[in-house]
Amino acid sequence: MNLTSILKLLGECPLVVSVQAPEGSPLRDDSTLVRLALASANEGVRLLRAEGPSSLQAIARSTGLPVMGLIKRTYEGSPVYITPTLAEVEEVLSAGCRVVALDGTGRPRPREESLSDLVRVIHQAGAIAVGDCDTLDSIRHAVECGVDLVSTTLAGYTAPGTPRGPDIELVRRAVREFAVPVLAEGRFQEPWEVQAALRSGAAGVVIGGAINDPVKQTKRFLGALPFQGGRVGAVDLGGTWLRCGLFTSGWELLESDRAPTPPDPQERLIWIRSRLEDWGVVRAGVSSGGVIDPQGGRVVRAKDIIPRHVGSEFSQATLGVPTLAANDGHASAYAHACLPENAGRRVATLALGTGVGFGLVERGNLWRGPSGEPPGFNDVEFRQGRTYEDVLGGASRAAGSEGDAGEVEAAFDSLVELCQRLFLPDRIYVCGSVGLAMSRESPAVRSPFGEFAGLYGAAALALYTPTDWSVN
Repeated sequence: MNLTSILKLLGECPLVVSVQAPEGSPLRDDSTLVRLALASANEGVRLLRAEGPSSLQAIARSTGLPVMGLIKRTYEGSPVYITPTLAEVEEVLSAGCRVVALDGTGRPRPREESLSDLVRVIHQAGAIAVGDCDTLDSIRHAVECGVDLVSTTLAGYTAPGTPRGPDIELVRRAVREFAVPVLAEGRFQEPWEVQAALRSGAAGVVIGGAINDPVKQTKRFLGALPFQGGRVGAVDLGGTWLRCGLFTSGWELLESDRAPTPPDPQERLIWIRSRLEDWGVVRAGVSSGGVIDPQGGRVVRAKDIIPRHVGSEFSQATLGVPTLAANDGHASAYAHACLPENAGRRVATLALGTGVGFGLVERGNLWRGPSGEPPGFNDVEFRQGRTYEDVLGGASRAAGSEGDAGEVEAAFDSLVELCQRLFLPDRIYVCGSVGLAMSRESPAVRSPFGEFAGLYGAAALALYTPTDWSVN
């Protein structure tokens, strides 16, 4: 077995199936893993990935396919656990594997062994070394140490805040910057993700849990079910008002309170936390201006409409309960998308309040950028150097820079039409104090939540959490 023959197999079928089960899983026995491996082999998979000496032997013997082998073992004082030392390399080789996967990062290995030493032993045995990496730097390190292939196995797992989907950008950059073949691996669940990795230049895509782990898939679907743990709190933080609401697990608003938005961020958090504690909520959702990173609930960008907002964090550490936070345009859109008549539809929302917010929900998930950015119309020019927010935003209007009634109506009509043309939504809603004041005929539907659209959106985030968002 050499690199040429491996690449030939990947050319015939670039899907590599990982057949593993963690400690404690009911799948963790060789006979079960063999049946899972045979299921993939019978469908045309030509290369497998597996762990553990006996499993490696049993799977290779039963399927007749080459197996990319590894041993997972933890050592005190080292974070490296995928074939970490020479001892595990020898176990994989002794099991008959001619392809050995091992941690390819530059992190300190147990016993002060080096990656280059382990790769040298693998090559001396006539086998192929695959470096499991997490970043471009670790890929560079693995290549310098002589690995034959690299895989993005560890991308997103060696730093806090594991992302939801695969790191296709890392695959793309690795293919562009290094001469060795690249395998895409890590959190691949959808066919389009596999296609994207291959179109980015990956020699193959490794998939494990999405194919062979019903425990993981059961957890995934359970995570899509509504929260039933008790009452939830909702927060709507805008440039003018700060609102809190208490909701039942059935999304009914029981009580609400509001105050002028305090200029001090710490004062805002204290006010919110006191309301949540008084109501005894067990989980919270936050709707707020600015761009909020869904992985940590931190505001990464914001305008001065909410003073000193950047750096604010909405999480259990700051609010006392598990929390999910999103931009106010996102949250309002999610509220409307969760209405029974909109389930599964593409729903857009124009939140015209102190500023101009926008959100779009499709198939139950929010359109967002990598840091939680919503699609934005606020800074798009309407006419003669004036943006939509200059004409429609409450802050600009209060400052005396608003246009006449004709200009406001024209901006509103233009914004609705732009939304229709760009996103082709099934329905457009309008909310916020400015939006609700637009009483004229329009293709956009006035929000049935009235002034509480942000609160209902925050509660919906907590109750019906989007699958690609994080509770912090």
